[in-house]
Amino acid sequence: MGKKEKLLAKLFSNKLPRDFTKQELDTLMQLCNCEKQYGGRGSSVAYGHTPTGRVLQFDAPHPGNELYPYQVKMVKNFLIDTKEYKR
Repeated sequence: MGKKEKLLAKLFSNKLPRDFTKQELDTLMQLCNCEKQYGGRGSSVAYGHTPTGRVLQFDAPHPGNELYPYQVKMVKNFLIDTKEYKR
């Protein structure tokens, strides 16, 4: 199983992961044809899906390193919508 598949398995496990980190998100999004976008306001983080032009944007979690549950749900929905994850 490759890195992309391992990260997708962790993200889409039956129980919502509470330990999905910003670094894991950066790696997964890169493997899913997304480019990290800089700029914007404060702690905002954005990923542009190159094939579709769709953008996922939210405020980065802080002070911790783990994504909040609502952010995990946003990432999951984004990957389903862009067809990077197939159920």
